[in-house]
Amino acid sequence: MKLPNVNTITQQEFLDHIEDDDFLLKYGNPVAVLVEDGSVLMCMAIEYYERMTGKKVEIPEDASNE
Repeated sequence: MKLPNVNTITQQEFLDHIEDDDFLLKYGNPVAVLVEDGSVLMCMAIEYYERMTGKKVEIPEDASNE
């Protein structure tokens, strides 16, 4: 798959740092995550996704309390 020019990190690095306050600043927005099964996950801020798609993302209330 041809990816746009974005930073790419491993699945383990993603798991180790996804909750860091500066994750998007450090790794990029969006960032490509190379998953152990060979697939690629694109991770981006919700606000960025909403701007790109014009759609509002609804986050369930119980998900934000975890």
